[in-house]
Amino acid sequence: MKYFSLDYRSPPSGMGQIVDTEQPKKIGDKYNMILVDYGNESHEDPHYVETKYFFSEQAAQEGWAGPVMPEVIQYLRDQGVTHVYDGELSYEFDGDDENGYFPIDRWAEIMMKFAA
Repeated sequence: MKYFSLDYRSPPSGMGQIVDTEQPKKIGDKYNMILVDYGNESHEDPHYVETKYFFSEQAAQEGWAGPVMPEVIQYLRDQGVTHVYDGELSYEFDGDDENGYFPIDRWAEIMMKFAA
């Protein structure tokens, strides 16, 4: 399964990571995941094989990814992500998830309501 795991910790953990459970967890000394992040200071995280950064002054000012959410969702779909692990959201939308894993379409629908 390929899923996006949201990371609610403070920076520099990024917004989250794209994880492919059928691939090795690490390649050399790097995590075999794509770190997804946003804000107004683009960066590469040397701990991951790739960093996808969504530049947005507005997102940086607001402190959340709402202004770039449509682009993030499209990027996740383009990467073949089928589910999003969002442990925090699962408390608010109990029954819509499976142990914290939301189908990407349902998670996108919820996120776009917040972004509106």
